Amino acid sequence: MKGIKVPLLYLLSFVVSIGPVAIYFFANRDAYIETAPQGVKLSCGIVLLLSVALLKSLGKLKFPSRTVLFALVFILCYLLGSVLNDLLVFSFLALVGEILDSICQVFIRRAKEERLSQKMAEKTADEIKKVLGRV
Repeated sequence: MKGIKVPLLYLLSFVVSIGPVAIYFFANRDAYIETAPQGVKLSCGIVLLLSVALLKSLGKLKFPSRTVLFALVFILCYLLGSVLNDLLVFSFLALVGEILDSICQVFIRRAKEERLSQKMAEKTADEIKKVLGRV
Protein backbone atom coordinates (compact mmCIF):
# COMPACT_ATOMS: atom_id res chain seq x y z
CA MET A 1 0.00 0.00 0.00
CA LYS A 2 2.96 2.31 0.60
CA GLY A 3 4.06 2.49 -3.02
CA ILE A 4 0.58 2.86 -4.50
CA LYS A 5 -0.51 6.02 -2.67
CA VAL A 6 1.28 8.52 -4.93
CA PRO A 7 0.16 6.91 -8.23
CA LEU A 8 -3.43 6.82 -6.95
CA LEU A 9 -3.19 10.49 -6.04
CA TYR A 10 -1.91 11.25 -9.56
CA LEU A 11 -4.87 9.35 -11.00
CA LEU A 12 -7.25 11.26 -8.75
CA SER A 13 -5.60 14.51 -9.81
CA PHE A 14 -6.18 13.65 -13.47
CA VAL A 15 -9.79 12.62 -12.89
CA VAL A 16 -10.75 15.74 -10.95
CA SER A 17 -8.97 17.88 -13.52
CA ILE A 18 -11.10 16.65 -16.41
CA GLY A 19 -14.13 15.40 -14.46
CA PRO A 20 -16.38 18.48 -14.54
CA VAL A 21 -15.86 19.00 -18.28
CA ALA A 22 -16.34 15.31 -19.07
CA ILE A 23 -19.57 15.07 -17.08
CA TYR A 24 -21.06 18.12 -18.82
CA PHE A 25 -19.93 16.88 -22.25
CA PHE A 26 -21.40 13.41 -21.84
CA ALA A 27 -24.65 14.86 -20.51
CA ASN A 28 -24.98 16.93 -23.74
CA ARG A 29 -23.20 14.69 -26.25
CA ASP A 30 -26.20 14.44 -28.61
CA ALA A 31 -25.97 18.17 -29.31
CA TYR A 32 -22.29 17.86 -30.33
CA ILE A 33 -22.31 14.69 -32.45
CA GLU A 34 -24.80 14.91 -35.32
CA THR A 35 -22.95 13.03 -38.11
CA ALA A 36 -20.37 10.24 -38.18
CA PRO A 37 -17.48 12.39 -39.54
CA GLN A 38 -18.24 14.98 -36.91
CA GLY A 39 -18.05 12.24 -34.28
CA VAL A 40 -14.66 11.05 -35.56
CA LYS A 41 -13.30 14.61 -35.62
CA LEU A 42 -14.60 15.22 -32.11
CA SER A 43 -13.17 11.92 -30.87
CA CYS A 44 -9.72 12.86 -32.20
CA GLY A 45 -10.00 16.22 -30.46
CA ILE A 46 -11.01 14.58 -27.19
CA VAL A 47 -8.08 12.15 -27.35
CA LEU A 48 -5.69 15.04 -28.01
CA LEU A 49 -7.25 17.10 -25.23
CA LEU A 50 -7.06 14.20 -22.74
CA SER A 51 -3.42 13.63 -23.68
CA VAL A 52 -2.61 17.29 -23.01
CA ALA A 53 -4.56 17.17 -19.72
CA LEU A 54 -2.74 14.00 -18.64
CA LEU A 55 0.66 15.50 -19.42
CA LYS A 56 -0.32 18.68 -17.58
CA SER A 57 -1.44 16.82 -14.48
CA LEU A 58 1.81 14.81 -14.45
CA GLY A 59 3.82 18.03 -14.79
CA LYS A 60 5.41 16.90 -18.06
CA LEU A 61 3.81 19.52 -20.34
CA LYS A 62 6.20 22.22 -21.48
CA PHE A 63 5.77 24.11 -24.74
CA PRO A 64 9.03 24.98 -26.52
CA SER A 65 7.53 28.14 -28.04
CA ARG A 66 4.35 30.10 -28.36
CA THR A 67 4.10 28.92 -31.96
CA VAL A 68 3.67 25.33 -30.77
CA LEU A 69 1.11 26.45 -28.20
CA PHE A 70 -0.96 28.34 -30.78
CA ALA A 71 -0.69 25.44 -33.25
CA LEU A 72 -2.07 23.14 -30.57
CA VAL A 73 -4.89 25.59 -29.80
CA PHE A 74 -5.73 25.85 -33.53
CA ILE A 75 -5.83 22.07 -33.96
CA LEU A 76 -7.96 21.65 -30.84
CA CYS A 77 -10.38 24.36 -32.02
CA TYR A 78 -10.70 22.69 -35.42
CA LEU A 79 -11.28 19.25 -33.95
CA LEU A 80 -13.57 20.42 -31.17
CA GLY A 81 -15.51 22.92 -33.32
CA SER A 82 -18.92 21.51 -32.43
CA VAL A 83 -18.43 22.18 -28.72
CA LEU A 84 -17.06 25.71 -29.07
CA ASN A 85 -20.55 27.19 -28.66
CA ASP A 86 -20.41 26.11 -25.02
CA LEU A 87 -16.89 27.42 -24.52
CA LEU A 88 -17.92 29.63 -21.60
CA VAL A 89 -19.37 26.66 -19.72
CA PHE A 90 -16.42 24.42 -20.59
CA SER A 91 -13.87 27.04 -19.54
CA PHE A 92 -15.64 27.49 -16.19
CA LEU A 93 -15.73 23.74 -15.64
CA ALA A 94 -12.06 23.51 -16.61
CA LEU A 95 -11.33 26.21 -14.01
CA VAL A 96 -13.20 24.15 -11.39
CA GLY A 97 -11.17 21.11 -12.43
CA GLU A 98 -7.93 23.08 -12.18
CA ILE A 99 -8.79 24.25 -8.68
CA LEU A 100 -9.57 20.67 -7.63
CA ASP A 101 -6.33 19.54 -9.28
CA SER A 102 -4.30 22.10 -7.33
CA ILE A 103 -5.82 20.73 -4.11
CA CYS A 104 -4.79 17.22 -5.20
CA GLN A 105 -1.26 18.45 -5.93
CA VAL A 106 -0.91 19.49 -2.27
CA PHE A 107 -1.73 15.93 -1.19
CA ILE A 108 0.62 14.50 -3.82
CA ARG A 109 3.46 16.70 -2.56
CA ARG A 110 2.78 15.64 1.04
CA ALA A 111 2.65 11.95 0.09
CA LYS A 112 5.97 12.24 -1.77
CA GLU A 113 7.59 13.98 1.19
CA GLU A 114 6.21 11.33 3.55
CA ARG A 115 7.52 8.52 1.34
CA LEU A 116 10.93 10.21 1.09
CA SER A 117 11.16 10.67 4.87
CA GLN A 118 10.21 7.01 5.40
CA LYS A 119 12.93 5.90 2.99
CA MET A 120 15.46 8.11 4.76
CA ALA A 121 14.38 6.72 8.14
CA GLU A 122 14.74 3.15 6.87
CA LYS A 123 18.22 3.89 5.48
CA THR A 124 19.27 5.51 8.73
CA ALA A 125 17.97 2.55 10.72
CA ASP A 126 19.87 0.14 8.44
CA GLU A 127 23.08 2.15 8.87
CA ILE A 128 22.66 2.19 12.66
CA LYS A 129 22.15 -1.58 12.67
CA LYS A 130 25.35 -2.00 10.61
CA VAL A 131 27.34 0.21 12.96
CA LEU A 132 25.97 -1.49 16.08
CA GLY A 133 26.63 -4.87 14.56
CA ARG A 134 30.35 -4.01 14.14
CA VAL A 135 30.82 -2.81 17.72
